[in-house]
Amino acid sequence: MVDFHFRVVTFKELKQRASGMMTLIAVAISAAYLYSSAVVFGLEGKTFFWELATLIDVMLLGHWLEMRSVLGASKALEALAALMPDQANLIIDDQITEVKVSTLKSGDIILIKPGEKVPADGVIIEGQSDLNESMLTGKASPSCDLWIKT
Repeated sequence: MVDFHFRVVTFKELKQRASGMMTLIAVAISAAYLYSSAVVFGLEGKTFFWELATLIDVMLLGHWLEMRSVLGASKALEALAALMPDQANLIIDDQITEVKVSTLKSGDIILIKPGEKVPADGVIIEGQSDLNESMLTGKASPSCDLWIKT
């Protein structure tokens, strides 16, 4: 059946005790189908098979558009992640050591040289420099707008 996808997702939602839009759609599809089937077999009333088919088409179209936009957003985030540097200059006892960003932890002090991309969130302790803000601003070239002197 065409609405199989909606039912599978609905069962997953119900298992997690978190009903969502798919649960609502599955209930509507099931109710319309069961009622229309009952009308075919003798119950007084009007069938809703055409309305049911239209509902399924519209919901599948909406789900496809949603998944397409989610995929686009995921690709954009991956592109942003690719811009992040994977190395940082860690300062330990006045010695500078190049380490992977993934090894940094809260409280580490890093050196950011002029024009470098900032590898991690943090607080500026001292100094003045130019920072490459291209990931934040979207500019293609490094920006020299940030001047900090402490």
